[in-house]
Amino acid sequence: MRKHVDILKKLVIKSLLISLLLIFTCTVYAKDIVIVYPNDGTIVNSDKIHIIGYVNVGKKLDIIIQDRVYKVNSFQKLKTKDGMKYVFMKRVLLNKGENNIRIVFKDIEKKVKVKYVTTTIAYRDKIKRKTYFHMDDNKSLCTSCHSFVEVKDCQICHSNKMNYKYVHGPVAAWQCFQCHDKNNYYSSKQPISSKCLQCHEEFQNSMFNAPYAHGPTVAGYCNICHDPHGSNRKYLLMDDVNNLCLNCHTDKKSGTHVLANFTSASHPTSGKLIPDTNEEISCISCHNPHYGQTRQLFQNNSKDFMSLCISCHKDKV
Repeated sequence: MRKHVDILKKLVIKSLLISLLLIFTCTVYAKDIVIVYPNDGTIVNSDKIHIIGYVNVGKKLDIIIQDRVYKVNSFQKLKTKDGMKYVFMKRVLLNKGENNIRIVFKDIEKKVKVKYVTTTIAYRDKIKRKTYFHMDDNKSLCTSCHSFVEVKDCQICHSNKMNYKYVHGPVAAWQCFQCHDKNNYYSSKQPISSKCLQCHEEFQNSMFNAPYAHGPTVAGYCNICHDPHGSNRKYLLMDDVNNLCLNCHTDKKSGTHVLANFTSASHPTSGKLIPDTNEEISCISCHNPHYGQTRQLFQNNSKDFMSLCISCHKDKV
């Protein structure tokens, strides 16, 4: 009888241990994925961002954005007071607008929404909510290996800045701290235009001597339209010209623009080549995106509508 009781006790203890193990395992698994950046609801002005986080076991995970799957197989071991963390970082491509990002590890899934726009909304959001990666709490993950005071630390994570057709001069020379503030989460020094105009002096003189200037330019938002690192588009543009213009000038999205000519057809704003340059016509074919002699910011320093037209239609004179 005593033997049966002992066996029963052992079974009960074993069951309790298994239950405790399951509870512990579930608790650990519930914290398996920690997303350090981006925060849910972050708004960015770039179509490429890094997803950064850590897990407690160095096994592969998937990052899924619509039909794109990014495999994460490499992790950086980080020993902390809370135990070992396996840090991952993966560069991903975003779609315009809202992106629903899923990070899947084992049977655990985390979801993060990130919005990609090319307007001032991204800058307002970043400044208002401080959605920088290089916050003090985030940096604590990395300081065991990185000092964050030398350019070589930038190069480890940001070497992809060189992978563009056009690379901004200071970037090509790895002069990161000309524009990024070490004392403010490595964000861009504000206003952006003050940094740009230190080098682009000839542009500064022309713009401030002109009677009219484009609002975003005067406000210092050069990087609404220009990527300060690099781009596959001329002039380091963040997007195609007309897309950038239509972000703000939404009333022009109908496609009907400029006065009708004698055939009652509107002037094209795309889809036609300019004979003199062989480039596709766009908003900036007629409008200077920075400054001008008229309220409409006509190109070529044109002071009236007809002189602008004649600059292309010389055969009509």
